[in-house]
Amino acid sequence: MNKNAENKELLSSLLSKEFLTARDVSQLLGINEKKVYTLAHNGRIPGTKVTGKWLFPRRELEELLREEARKTIKRFASGYAVNKKTVLVSGSDDPILYMVQGLFHHIYPDFVIFLSNVGSGEGLRLLKRGLCRIALSHLYDHSSGDYNFPFIRDLFDNPDELVVINLFYRNIGFVSKASGVASFKEIFTKKLRFINRQEGSGIRYRVDHMIAEEELKKQLIRGYGDEVYTHLDVVDHILNDNADIGIAAESVAHYAHLNFYKLFEERFDMVIYKETYFEQSIQVFVEFIRSDAFLKHLKSMKGYDNRATGRVVYSA
Repeated sequence: MNKNAENKELLSSLLSKEFLTARDVSQLLGINEKKVYTLAHNGRIPGTKVTGKWLFPRRELEELLREEARKTIKRFASGYAVNKKTVLVSGSDDPILYMVQGLFHHIYPDFVIFLSNVGSGEGLRLLKRGLCRIALSHLYDHSSGDYNFPFIRDLFDNPDELVVINLFYRNIGFVSKASGVASFKEIFTKKLRFINRQEGSGIRYRVDHMIAEEELKKQLIRGYGDEVYTHLDVVDHILNDNADIGIAAESVAHYAHLNFYKLFEERFDMVIYKETYFEQSIQVFVEFIRSDAFLKHLKSMKGYDNRATGRVVYSA
């Protein structure tokens, strides 16, 4: 094998395991490739040159993103005492929450929502630390068949200090260009490239449980280690042929004109400390999700159900 072939094989091996190209990083950060090279040259993001090409360690970049998200939340939280008209929301991702930010501000011009997309588990941890006012979560406990409450009891010293309010129910399933894929065994057998969600997210919990139920090993799923942070990221990877299949909300599959195979319907909740529940900004937000304007928007979206929207929910 000549030197060029060896270099090519090395590069291919690195890319398939734990390193990203400049193009991958540009998509991940939402910036152009030139900016990626500038950040790498200035030491702003971790990267190294291999056979003349820049490569970026996936895990270190993801941790950098998480740390930047935490810093942003802290900056907003520190000013919260001064500006109590900012609704700090952290945790799980759902497209509808980004779509209604403008609507919320239009109806309540003195208030603004700030969303931090860090996953259900991290959202609950940030709520415990006082770094947000509302945590969004859809963590499912298979042993009890209940959402969120088992995780709240494990994490918080006094769960009775919290109130849980439903935002909506939503359909979650496999999203792909090809139809008919209904299990991880099929993904494995057909050697499809899977795009995963980040560790700590509600969907990641379900993914790991599904793989275990099908008696497969995670490392057998091609692409299991490739993680993204939002439903839209999952769809983007599939549309750009960086993955063949992922798990996301029906709403994003519908808008992207991708095939959707429903796996389950899940409950998506807000978790709030009782001591802050009656603060004006929180009450305004709760009033908003109970409003006809929000419910109309929810009904217009594919794969949502508002049967418990705005209600206080209790453990099963």
